[in-house]
Amino acid sequence: MDNVIQPIIGKAGHSFLSPLAKGYLAMVVVLLIWSGFALTARAIGSSPLTIADVALIRFFVPMLLFIPLLPSHYQAIKQVRLSDVLFILLGGVPFLFLAFSGAQAAPTAYVGTILAGTPPLFVALLSYVFYRQKTSMKRAFTLSFILLGIVVMLSGSAVNLSGDMALGVCYLLGGAVLWAGYTLGLKRAGLGAFTVVIILSYLSFFITLALILFGVLPTNFGAFSVQEALPFVLVQGIGVGVLSTLGFSYAVNQLGTARSSVLGSISPGLTALLAVPVIGESLSIAILCGLTLTIAGVILSNRA
Repeated sequence: MDNVIQPIIGKAGHSFLSPLAKGYLAMVVVLLIWSGFALTARAIGSSPLTIADVALIRFFVPMLLFIPLLPSHYQAIKQVRLSDVLFILLGGVPFLFLAFSGAQAAPTAYVGTILAGTPPLFVALLSYVFYRQKTSMKRAFTLSFILLGIVVMLSGSAVNLSGDMALGVCYLLGGAVLWAGYTLGLKRAGLGAFTVVIILSYLSFFITLALILFGVLPTNFGAFSVQEALPFVLVQGIGVGVLSTLGFSYAVNQLGTARSSVLGSISPGLTALLAVPVIGESLSIAILCGLTLTIAGVILSNRA
């Protein structure tokens, strides 16, 4: 893994940065990419691209870049159980369409907080429902901060909460549930990062393409320029599709799971802050309080 990430960090980092520093640097890149996911998801509504077009870009770029890795991972892919493949696919087309659909109606702060903040809560719930794995009272208490944060955030818009925004929030919550299921599936499958990216990218690309060809999903392919598609290629394709997965795996190797997860919890706050200058959104007191509670819940639950 280090041999793959090293060119991204740079040869100078090998000489002057400790493994711990390189791990923190990788997490900074990952956090910016995660925030970019939410920001570009919001930008779809004002672009000529449809959700299906962005989904094709999201999966095609890593699929193309990982062609050289197919021979070396072929045997590992052949041994993956069908049930594990289905869990992995939850993080592909279903998650992406719920996340992108929700982002069209909900503020960016909601997108970042719900998608990045609530999965630990849903992981605990799904673990109990499917595996009867109980959560300690201490951890349940810390997870309740996540739920409280979402409630506080939504209460600030309760008066102006339109039907579209409410539906958008439901889409985002559905996406967070799918991501929690995807996370549980990865834990059960025990697959390497490269194997997961290859399976997810290839299968999700052809699923999306089939849905377009059969007229299930609309596309504007050919009606937008390369320049208009470029931000999605960089952020969704290269950033989310390749760099964030490899970068987070690298950070976990250098920093450990707990420390990486705590740093990852900063993502909702960073997304909300970046939305102010990039998109021109404002942050209300309710959003700030909700963000604080959610981030605190994620951090404390990782320590419980």
